[in-house]
Amino acid sequence: MERTEEYQDHVVVDLFGKRVHVLDLSREIGPHIPVYPGHMRVATWWHLTHEDVRRLRLPPNSPFEGYGVFGIAMCDHVSTHLDAVYHFNPRRPEKTVDRLPLTQIITPGVWIDVSWVPPRQHIRLADVQRALREAKVELRPGVTLLYYTGAAKHWQDPYRFLTEYPGLDEEASRWILDQGVVNVCTDAPSTDNPADLSYPNHRVHGEREVIHTEIVNNIERIPRHDGFYVMFLPLRFVGLSGSPVRALALWEEENL
Repeated sequence: MERTEEYQDHVVVDLFGKRVHVLDLSREIGPHIPVYPGHMRVATWWHLTHEDVRRLRLPPNSPFEGYGVFGIAMCDHVSTHLDAVYHFNPRRPEKTVDRLPLTQIITPGVWIDVSWVPPRQHIRLADVQRALREAKVELRPGVTLLYYTGAAKHWQDPYRFLTEYPGLDEEASRWILDQGVVNVCTDAPSTDNPADLSYPNHRVHGEREVIHTEIVNNIERIPRHDGFYVMFLPLRFVGLSGSPVRALALWEEENL
């Protein structure tokens, strides 16, 4: 599909009498994007074109140019997406993406850089604590933690993007949730090390019943490590274990 306008992923808006920066943290969704191994790829197709509607549904003299609608088929865990508790805890079928409380998806944010950790290795507790010290921030109850691995740089190279990134080990995962974090987000395809198919982070989140979010874009472009808000807004797919999200970071202009 031809694109005629360049998309702006960072804008400044007036919000409640304040100048607020808004940065898009979400990736696009389309047939070309990398998809986690084993998951369904994205497919889109014309269901009705404008010409179909004009020809089939409108009288010949109608001034209306018709409407166009697409069909979509995809996995609920594709592009920038949120994992509901049911995704990794089969004993909690009621904790689906359509029932998420707003207090878990609109929160203060903190971000750290752990991009020195090699791909296909574990991000250990010492790495997380070092990154927090370097960012001069602390975790606290009710925040969302975003951690940048550098995997985002490989988005245009599907093989590297899907195979070369680190993930949180069990000790680090437990410690992070012990601090009261309500959502853990990564730029990588998974919060887990792809070389460790025991999925320690997913298991801990399933046990603690805490959501996380994957393939988050532009983490490293947030200009401060604390003092901003994030919004991860899933569609309310009934009974599903996840959803693509429109993700935003927001901060006041005077806080730069």
